[in-house]
Amino acid sequence: MQTGPERRRVMRVDIPHHLRKGDLEPHFVHLVNLSPLGARVTHLEPWANGLPCAVDLPPSLGVLRLTGRVIWTRLRSTERTLAGDRREHYESGIEFTNLTPAQEKALADVLATLQAAQAAPDRQPSE
Repeated sequence: MQTGPERRRVMRVDIPHHLRKGDLEPHFVHLVNLSPLGARVTHLEPWANGLPCAVDLPPSLGVLRLTGRVIWTRLRSTERTLAGDRREHYESGIEFTNLTPAQEKALADVLATLQAAQAAPDRQPSE
């Protein structure tokens, strides 16, 4: 409920409930691998080929959002929950699209960091 004069510089429009699911809804995924051209992720819902999306890299890799589209999805596995329900796990390939030169540079830096971490000998956690 508004009290007092409107302070917004532009009008805002509410998203109707029936449009809030699907494409507008964030999906939490596990990032499996990453390349200059795309990523492979695992998730709990099937995705349609061609679906536009964005991949937000984990904060430990830097703040970077990469736009793309789903190019394939497959059922990876199924499991039974403790409640007896069936849970499906999917895997999808995402092709990055319309990356800016700054995003391409940031992605190259992330990939170099990941490659260096793979090349380093395994270290035991310090206490």
